[in-house]
Amino acid sequence: MDKKAKALELYLQGYKIIEIAKQFGISQPAVTKMLKQFPEYHQEKERRKKENQEKAKQWRNEYKKQKREQYDEEYELVIKDHMQAAAALSKKGRLSDDVLIKLCILHYDYNKEKERLVFNESAGKRPMDLPRSVYIHKNVLRQFRI
Repeated sequence: MDKKAKALELYLQGYKIIEIAKQFGISQPAVTKMLKQFPEYHQEKERRKKENQEKAKQWRNEYKKQKREQYDEEYELVIKDHMQAAAALSKKGRLSDDVLIKLCILHYDYNKEKERLVFNESAGKRPMDLPRSVYIHKNVLRQFRI
């Protein structure tokens, strides 16, 4: 069997052009030039192209699906927080200190000596409706107790 026929046989078995070139010790363009003489090469090339397009399409669809699910989870959390805040507002005309602090927890630091959350002035100017400090009950905000 000559080189050309052997190269075509390997290509039809699923070998890549680079693998065939290494096996024969010739360049990739030389292998391509040999294979272009056969109509089977063009058919196999088209088949591989369609197969790769289908794989890429499946991957894109899976990626979009994962992103959509991630977005849906984040959206549900935002809606849940919104509903809780709306419920807190609808019960009273004013938010309780606990709800305000929960919404602005990143602006507070825990003071171990006083067992209180104290507003961190480096976070910016404190709004008038936010308390300067709040006592922490033993059962609440355990992550601050060390």
